Amino acid sequence: MKFAYVDESGDQGQGDAFVMAGVLVDAYRLRKYAVKFDEMIAAFLTKHPGAPKELKTKNFINGVGGWSKVDPEERKKFLSQICSLIAECSKIFGVAFSFELFNAALNGGYGQPFEGDHWLGAALFVAALVQKKMQTERGNKGLTVLICDDNKQGMPKLADALYDSNPWLDPIYQTSTRRRGETVWEEISNDERFDQIVNCAFAIKSQHSSLIQVADVVCYVYRRHLELKSDAEAWPGEKKYFGELAVKLDSKRESLGRTPGGPCIEFYKAACHVGWAL
Repeated sequence: MKFAYVDESGDQGQGDAFVMAGVLVDAYRLRKYAVKFDEMIAAFLTKHPGAPKELKTKNFINGVGGWSKVDPEERKKFLSQICSLIAECSKIFGVAFSFELFNAALNGGYGQPFEGDHWLGAALFVAALVQKKMQTERGNKGLTVLICDDNKQGMPKLADALYDSNPWLDPIYQTSTRRRGETVWEEISNDERFDQIVNCAFAIKSQHSSLIQVADVVCYVYRRHLELKSDAEAWPGEKKYFGELAVKLDSKRESLGRTPGGPCIEFYKAACHVGWAL
């Protein structure tokens, strides 16, 4: 069994990039690495008693509030250590939208089943990508529990969408075989849709889970990397720092790979941030 901790970063009032990512850890390794993250974060917070009691990456790295009392280089080093441990123990499943491109794609005639909800659209892509990669695991070892940062508006919609399992999403995780030298995409039955996602998605408050805070690190690092890539006036040192962190995380990020195409795939390609490779 696997556990995927999911968070997001980005708001239409803050910029054009929205990133959602799940940090997936095998159940056999979960306890070991949950303890490691717990200890790392707790030790850092204990060392700086005036700092906030939770690792919110945006505030942390930008020195907002109590974090302003912590040396910037120490903050950067700690964030890099967190990313190194993420790369050591997990797989990353994510997607990045451009709000501008997402909003344009809504009117592209793709038939998306989540109307204009970018959070739900991203969550379904992440869940479908987990399904794609985990359905090849033998002996039910790919069964995955999705654990999201508490989102009182989004979670009921996600639970319903996973239960309903709209066929529109099939092309993300459709499998294929070779017959007489040609690729044949297998049809997916109702009981196979999202059959690697355990029951539904679950929610937890970030202050109760170090791994949700870790997922926040992944999302903010990718989001900031995308923002800086497209900013000609960005400080080169900051661009280099987040670029290196993104490369470290990319070593464990799962990509979409081959698909049969169709409206679902075309929608996500149209909505995808130009700096992100599906």
